[in-house]
Amino acid sequence: MFLKGNSENPNIKNPPSDDAYPIISSLFINKRFNDYEITINSLSLIILELISQNQIRCEITRDESYKVGSKLTTDDLDVMKNITLRIASSGELKTSQTKAINLLKKMNKTKKFNLKDMLKFSGKTAIANAFLQDYSEFKNAVESENNYADKNYRDILVNSKLTPEGKELKKQWKNYQDYLISKKLTEKYPPESIEENDAQLIYGACFDIEKDAFDLRKNNTELSNFIDKDGYKFLNIIFNNAVSNVSQKRRGNGIFYGVNDKYTIPGGG
Repeated sequence: MFLKGNSENPNIKNPPSDDAYPIISSLFINKRFNDYEITINSLSLIILELISQNQIRCEITRDESYKVGSKLTTDDLDVMKNITLRIASSGELKTSQTKAINLLKKMNKTKKFNLKDMLKFSGKTAIANAFLQDYSEFKNAVESENNYADKNYRDILVNSKLTPEGKELKKQWKNYQDYLISKKLTEKYPPESIEENDAQLIYGACFDIEKDAFDLRKNNTELSNFIDKDGYKFLNIIFNNAVSNVSQKRRGNGIFYGVNDKYTIPGGG
């Protein structure tokens, strides 16, 4: 599972590059489709980043851990009702972060909301249509900030193909993923601060292994508690549900997190 020598290399705990979370997820995850477009989970990743920076406060009135199934249930809705996000942004933000915050405010028509209500709003056609436009602006901001295009990026991606440098970096990210979910390596080289603990959880979310990474780390921040309640998955469900409810479906816009994942609200409310 690990390349030879990883268990004796303390640098295994260091991310191999400083690329933005959406870029890492777009380039280095094993994708369902062979493309490198920024997808809907990029919005969820930025929200995780904002929670870790206290730009979005997360209030959870539930103690037990939780895991979402393949389809929403009434239990899921109860958990979502107990997760409240409150926008508390201050100071200078990146354009993509500002776009994400404005999208949340517009979608929920308030600065404070719970995830169950946001899911309900995501099913309304007018809100879904507005979400699609706002997400497109957010996606453009991510690409502009990082000089990223889905065909070319630095010396890593050229003409929609990973270069030898890109393939080598992908291997290094795979080693880092192995570290995140290895009990042995995490115990040997644990995160050394609250901030590093949070960052490792967000990196886990980039590769959809955030819950496995969480199981080996401390639950000592609003972000880690959000991950513990499967908040990242809930966000992806909500945003994908919004996309599924736009009045005019479009293909090839690179926003679908899971093209066949349509979540309905139990009981219709």
